[in-house]
Amino acid sequence: MKQLFASSLIAAGLFAIPSVPATAQSIDIGPGGVRVDPRSPRERDRDEIRREDRREEFRDGRRDPLRREERLRREDDDED
Repeated sequence: MKQLFASSLIAAGLFAIPSVPATAQSIDIGPGGVRVDPRSPRERDRDEIRREDRREEFRDGRRDPLRREERLRREDDDED
């Protein structure tokens, strides 16, 4: 009787899982342990776009002074 009750509980639990709405989570298992990201896929995509924008701004910010310095060197070489 106990086995029948236990197996019916397990079966009910398995059938109940698909009826629960899915939550938008990302679970990563790696060398650092388990990480759960509760953000939706849309939020994760938005964050990735923001990261790319920041990288591009950083590259442009580093590139401008280098170009300016290179131009000044060329101008100094032309004057000599």
